[in-house]
Amino acid sequence: MPSNSLFSTVHHAGRSLAGLLLPGCCCLCADEVIHYRAPDVLCPQCEQKRAEAKRCVRCSAVLSHENALPSEDCPACHHLKLPFAEITSVGNYEDRLREAVLSAKSNRGMSAAWDLGQLLTSSLEASATNRPCIVPVPMHWTRRLRRGTNTALILAQSFARKTGWPVERLVVCRQAMAKQSELPITARQKNVRNAFAVKDPISSDRPIVLVDDIMTTGATLTELARVLRQAGAAEIRVAVVARSTPQYLNV
Repeated sequence: MPSNSLFSTVHHAGRSLAGLLLPGCCCLCADEVIHYRAPDVLCPQCEQKRAEAKRCVRCSAVLSHENALPSEDCPACHHLKLPFAEITSVGNYEDRLREAVLSAKSNRGMSAAWDLGQLLTSSLEASATNRPCIVPVPMHWTRRLRRGTNTALILAQSFARKTGWPVERLVVCRQAMAKQSELPITARQKNVRNAFAVKDPISSDRPIVLVDDIMTTGATLTELARVLRQAGAAEIRVAVVARSTPQYLNV
């Protein structure tokens, strides 16, 4: 049996090749999509699975069991203070969605990031009551050079193309930080404290949608919300492709 890492590598390679040879392929499983980007980016099977997913109404984590849980009992977020009006995600950071997010993070992943942005848009667009502005989570310029791409910005641009909502880079990252994923949970809030600054005036009557690829503890998004509220923002929503959840979520 191949290891998980080997399987992941083979899956990535196959998905990349499929993307080159079959431009109309599902952004999760690489099966054929008949109406690719007009408007579909998922095959019928993946779309059905996504539509049937049961989510926490507070943090958008997908729950695999059938028990109805009030938001305060969700094991992924009951301990978190989330200063957002709403969190929207495509799904949990696992399986095929995890592979797609990792592909989008690579310097060859613009197409994957674009499709994930289209997919994310459909969930939030229906619930929007006022025309918001889309704000990608900012990346420090040194990390942008190392990675070769800015996934959050591509997601936001994809979002804007589908909705017509404007992308506004209201916030900048003013200091290089350690990667959140490499830090213990207790250190993540300190890592992002005072890392962001608002560069343009904020309209209090304009909702803001913060866009990123992954949300784990919410430390980065919470810090951004704090900075934006200090600058006058009143309503802040979050749209992330994947919601990283603890392993005990579905036990």
